[in-house]
Order: sequence, then C-alpha cells, then structure tokens
Amino acid sequence: MNLEKIKSNKLSTILQYSIPSIIAMMLTTVITITDGFFTGNYVGEEALAALNLGLPIIYLFLGLGLCVGVGGSVISGQLLGSGDKKKASEVFSQTTITSFFVCVVTAIAVVFLFKPLLNVLGAQGVVATYFTQYYKILLFELPIMVVGTVLGMFIRTDGKPQFCMLVSIVSVVLNIILDYILVAKLSMGVRGSAIASLIVESIAMLIQLAYFFKGAKNICFKKFKFDKKIHRDIIFNGSSEFIGEMSSAIAMFSFNFVLMKYAGVDGVAAFTVMGYAVYFYSMIAIGFGQGISPLISLCWGADEKRTAVEIRKLANRILFVVGIIFALSFFLLGSKYAGLFGCGESIVKMVSTGFKFYAVTFVLMGFDVINSMYFTSCADAKSSAFISFLRGIFLLLIFIFVLPVFWGINGVWFASPLTEIITSIVSIILLIKQKKKCLIGS
Repeated sequence: MNLEKIKSNKLSTILQYSIPSIIAMMLTTVITITDGFFTGNYVGEEALAALNLGLPIIYLFLGLGLCVGVGGSVISGQLLGSGDKKKASEVFSQTTITSFFVCVVTAIAVVFLFKPLLNVLGAQGVVATYFTQYYKILLFELPIMVVGTVLGMFIRTDGKPQFCMLVSIVSVVLNIILDYILVAKLSMGVRGSAIASLIVESIAMLIQLAYFFKGAKNICFKKFKFDKKIHRDIIFNGSSEFIGEMSSAIAMFSFNFVLMKYAGVDGVAAFTVMGYAVYFYSMIAIGFGQGISPLISLCWGADEKRTAVEIRKLANRILFVVGIIFALSFFLLGSKYAGLFGCGESIVKMVSTGFKFYAVTFVLMGFDVINSMYFTSCADAKSSAFISFLRGIFLLLIFIFVLPVFWGINGVWFASPLTEIITSIVSIILLIKQKKKCLIGS
C-alpha cells in the first residue's frame, strides 16, 4: 500500500480495497442463503427454523475469529506502516496458530452443550433432530472457516483483496453445486448442507494458505516466539469485534427464545428469512469495514490521522446510500422475497410486516458498523467495544424482552431499529471526542 496514493486518491483506493472485500462478504452470504433456499424448499420449514436456532454457535466462532484476526491484522498493518515487515509476519503467524487452537478447543466444548441448548430454546421433536444433525457436522467446519477468515484479513493487509474475492467466487459456485447434489438430488437433508459447507471451507482455506507460501508480498509465515504482549494487544484490539459477534449470538438466542414464546416455529422461520437479508446487508457493511481497516491502520501508524478520518467519512456516505436502497427494496418487496424460500402464507405475512419495521435498521446499521471498525483500526478498542456492547447486548436485549410485552411480535421487529438509532447518536459523540482529543481537522 502506497501512502501517497491513498492520500491523493481516497475514493478510488477505498473502492479498490472495499469492493473485493464486499463482494467476498456478499458471496459468503450467498452461501448461507443458498443453504436456506435448498433447506426450505427440499427439507421444510422446521429444518429452516432448526438452522436458525443454532446460529449463536456460528456467531461464537466468528467472534473468536474476528477478535484474533482483526486484532492481529490491525497490528500487522500498523507495523507495515512503520516499515517493520519481519515483526508484521511474526504477528501474522502467531495470530493464525492462536485462532486455530482456540476454535478447536471451543468446538470440543460445544459438543457437550447440545442438550442444554435445545432444552433452553424449547426445541423438540423434528426441529431438535434437524438441529443435531446439522450442527454436529458443522462443528468440524467452523474452526476451518475461522482460520480461512483470519487468513483473508491478512491477505487484505498484504494488499491483495482481489484474491479473497476470487476465493469467495470459487466457494459460492462449489457450494451451490454441492447443495444441489447432496440436498436436492441425493435427499441428504440438513446433513448434506453441512457436508457441503465443510468441503467448501476446507478448499477455501487451502487456497488461502497457498497464497502465503507462494504469492505474499509483505507478510508470510515465520518462526516466532509466543509474545504475551502482542497476544494481549491482539485480544484488546479485537475485543470489540468479539463483543459484536457474541452480542449477535446472544441477540439471536434471545430473538429465538422470544419468538418461540410469541409466534412459535413460524415466527422463528420468519425471522430466519428476514435474517438472511439483514445478514446480507451487514456483510456489505463489514466488507467496507474490512476494506478500509488496513488503510486506516496504515494511515494511523504513519501519523496521517486526517486521512484516516476522511476515509471513514467516505465509507459512511456510501453505506448510507446503499442502506436506503435496501430499506426501500425490502419495504416494498418483502412478501415476494419470502416466497423464494417456500414459506407458507402466515410466514410470508410476518416477513412482510417485519421488514416495514426493519427499514430503519438498513439505513443506520452501516454507520454503526463502520464507526466501530474505524475505532478498532485506530487502536481505540474501548470506543469500538462500547459501540458493539451498546448495539449488540445492552440496548438490544432490553428492547427484545421489553417491547414484545406491549406490542407482541411487532415489538420484536422494532428492537433492532431502535437500537441502531440510539447507537448512532452515541457513535457521533465518540467521534467528536476523538476529534478534540487528537486535534484532527474536520
């Protein structure tokens, strides 16, 4: 990455790094939606609900991966900005090994929590069966997925976001083919979908590993001595991302719990279908965040704080426009979208109503996600973690459990929009405080 090029061509540089990241994240979402499409159409609504009930498990692993991966890649980016390639590579090596070890241990622990999870969620009968069939296979896939995610972050830090995009394209095509064969043709049900994910993520990780052995420019695997200080800095810098994903896990668990109470399996299925759209947009926002993160960390490491702020502002403006497009699209076409997943009339109606509440979420979510990742890239983990804590745990949980008492299922739909509104106000306050503290020009 060339600092002068970033300063003189901010918009084109943002797009150069962000668009491949966005496409990669969107394609990752396409894999999830493809699984939902084949599951809903070839297995049934109970299977679709079962997949959604276990999403907190996926968020747990993503939280661990993002915590270590984002924390490590930010440190590496700042080291590259200061010209220390050797230390940047050592941080990369330590980060990758740590992420794999932590996720394997977590997968083993989760195996023993299946029955308690099902009991708490109230899942019974065929839903519980589908849940067990799918997630016992997925626990082999999740550590591989996390390592692939971490490798992708460092590939972007190395200046090759296009490579991550190509890996995602290969993954999507392969996943569609395997889902069609295993679920639609061989009728392997949710097991087939899980096996397809395991194969796809394994191939993607191997391709990314090959990059660091043959094609890397600045970062590569090196022998390293475990550095406790670096490890603390990695965890501290990535703590907001961990909080963000864990809050998503807690929120998803809470949504499912409340929806089972107020609307049963149909409510969970409706939330699953809506969740694909929200997840798709959040991946665009995160893709932008991952795209600008190495740019901001490089600028911050080189003491170009004004440039870092301008990059953040441009990303926020772009996502505001994208958010409005999403809000209008799903506000008007929510019922037609729900029909793609083979849903019954009651679920289609729930989805259509839910999107009318969720429109505000699309407009503001990008702003909050970008600001959180911006603070992480500036090594201001406290502000980033506070934003993640507010939008993912504190405010959201209050609204999830309180609003339905007064407005039933509509209260569930309104929890996220209200959370994003309040969080965006807090984000602005934190940005103003940073500007005064660092004496950054407007």
